[in-house]
Amino acid sequence: MQLLDLKNKELWSSKFERLCADIEILEKNKCGLSSQHKWSALKDLEKEDMLIFNTWNSIPDSYNQLKKLAFAVLSFFESTYLCEESFSSMNLIKSKLRSRLIDENLESCLKLKTTTYKPDLPKLSKEMQGHCSH
Repeated sequence: MQLLDLKNKELWSSKFERLCADIEILEKNKCGLSSQHKWSALKDLEKEDMLIFNTWNSIPDSYNQLKKLAFAVLSFFESTYLCEESFSSMNLIKSKLRSRLIDENLESCLKLKTTTYKPDLPKLSKEMQGHCSH
């Protein structure tokens, strides 16, 4: 009922038509940057999934059941992708040449492979004391 109610309002067309336009603009920007070989600039663009989630977040709370359903459906595909990506990473790490990895080492390697954390290496190296020769 919430879907029918939302679809009959101007809110539906304004939010989701704007979302389609934003995604189209984003894709054009990606194509333009790719054709110019500006790969690092691609990372600075907003992600499609964030556009979609932000659009659903902006729907009034009176449509809470519809929002919950949308988030459940949207997150399902993302979590399946992450699971598949993790298994692929694990298969690359634990190959025939590295078959003797114990579970703790494999877990550490997998965490390093799948994390998005980027340490500030110059800052960390400045904080370390160099080993002076005697």
